[in-house]
Amino acid sequence: MEKRLKVKCVICGVLMIIGIIMAIASFQVKDLSEMQSGYMNGFGTSVAVASLVLLIKNILTLRNPKNLRDREIQLTDERNIQISTKSMAITFRICILLQSLGSLTLALVNNELGIYLGFIVGIQLVIYVFANVIISKKI
Repeated sequence: MEKRLKVKCVICGVLMIIGIIMAIASFQVKDLSEMQSGYMNGFGTSVAVASLVLLIKNILTLRNPKNLRDREIQLTDERNIQISTKSMAITFRICILLQSLGSLTLALVNNELGIYLGFIVGIQLVIYVFANVIISKKI
């Protein structure tokens, strides 16, 4: 468990650095529109802050043996794993439904955006089918 948390700490550190670089780049790159610059700054800042929070949480967990044990139970408990899996499945279904409805709506208003969103929905569904086939063969 300690090794997994240390890997997560490294990943959070790398993501935090990437977020900071994106936020700084949004001000340094001159060819960006105001909307692009605002998006890059907001996205980079949010990635950096979220990564920092997770990094601190993981470091505090690593330093306290009781918290480490509680976290291990939380991550390996069958009930928690089942809850997490079901919530991800429900989230995926709701997002696909909303994206499909958004694609149809955008296709009526702006053909190009509707096509892009429909393409993303198609990619997600193809990945879902492949993942389903691979997981069903492993089980």
